[in-house]
Amino acid sequence: MPQDAIIALLLTMKTALEAHLSEAIRIKAEEAILDATTFAVYHVLPGGEVAYTNKLGKERLTRIGAKQEHETGKRLNLNDVILNYQHTPIYKGFRGIPSYNQEVTWITQVKTYEDITTVVPLERDEEQNVRSVVVVSMPIEDLRTLVAHAAGYTAKYSLSSMVGSGAAFASVREKAGRVARNKHHVLIQGEAGTGKQRMAHGIHQASNRAAGPLISLRCGDATPELLEQELFGIVQGTEVSHQGRLELASGGTLFLDEIEKMPKPIADELAAALQAGKTHRLGEKDVERTIDVRIVAACDSDLKRLTERGLFSKAFYEIISKSVIRVPSLRSRREDIPELARHIISELAEQHQMPKKELPDETVDVLRQYDWPGNIKQLQSVLEYAFFNTKGDVIGPKDISLMGDVKPDNKWKEDRDVFLRAWQAAGGNVSRLANLLNVSRVTLYRYLKKYNLEKK
Repeated sequence: MPQDAIIALLLTMKTALEAHLSEAIRIKAEEAILDATTFAVYHVLPGGEVAYTNKLGKERLTRIGAKQEHETGKRLNLNDVILNYQHTPIYKGFRGIPSYNQEVTWITQVKTYEDITTVVPLERDEEQNVRSVVVVSMPIEDLRTLVAHAAGYTAKYSLSSMVGSGAAFASVREKAGRVARNKHHVLIQGEAGTGKQRMAHGIHQASNRAAGPLISLRCGDATPELLEQELFGIVQGTEVSHQGRLELASGGTLFLDEIEKMPKPIADELAAALQAGKTHRLGEKDVERTIDVRIVAACDSDLKRLTERGLFSKAFYEIISKSVIRVPSLRSRREDIPELARHIISELAEQHQMPKKELPDETVDVLRQYDWPGNIKQLQSVLEYAFFNTKGDVIGPKDISLMGDVKPDNKWKEDRDVFLRAWQAAGGNVSRLANLLNVSRVTLYRYLKKYNLEKK
């Protein structure tokens, strides 16, 4: 063979080899990308055979008992593992009907799964029959976790952020750390304003569920009907379906504040759902949804006594009372007031990018001598008022307005400052403020709206 021909042949082989290697690298890169994604990806043929699946897809199929090709010598067929295969969007895809981000229920011999699924028909033959489809599927529980994090449904506080070095509080914080690591539901009891919400966040953050969502629901903020819808979700007709907080919290923690205000029938229903590990949306009793939720409940009252009197669900109390944490009042931990007060002032300066102000010992002594019926929340309010209304860089005793002498005859209806002082004196608690001013809660809500103050 002439030398020129040999060279030309070698060059041709080199070009072909480079093209082959380039294609191999491209395919390898595509596979790496697909394996790294949080979606299960399947390439499915008309008879239900799986021509390709990424790493997550293989893992999911293995979990439901599917045998891989190397084990059987033939391709996996979805008809063999998905009992309702012919009623899924995949089957419809072979009729040329695409589906985008559709909620799909997969029924298998092992369990029932719920995914958000997209099905795209691919190539067609000469007779326009669909030859294959691509399926992209994401477990709803994974999607909920992503949404929860994107929406900020995560712990804002840790147990270590709870200030206090006195023996009484240190013991409670240590117990909370131990409780966080077990699997029991939790009941946090304590007076209003003691920091129960912050402790709930800390427990979630210190638990093995920290990567999951932290969903909150205040039981006293809605009518029984709305509370039930918020908790369990609702289906109206064929197009409107809303998941509840219980579903959204799956894989994480559901924080129920003011749990004593949850109506007994709803609490009984919640107890049954937790025991079964399944729930259903209102109006959708024929569809059960698996849940994995830890409850952290908070209560201002003696929940045991309410239960004994028949005013609270016994079944639900038994579930949440296996781990009980009692947060002490501020007046029972006066030794922590100096540290708490200076911490609050430091946080205010940092949050508002203002110069830090000092709290001399004589000012701290005034704070320590007060009983703080509104606990830490009231201390926070009083110090906020002093911080923003003290002109100098030192907050003296005269700058502290404890407002224990606020009376109904003060001109709080016309003077926002007077109302604000009363609001702070009550620790931001509506019931306590109503008693202080001798008015109804309805009236107070009107003035809270008027003065643009948050309802607690």
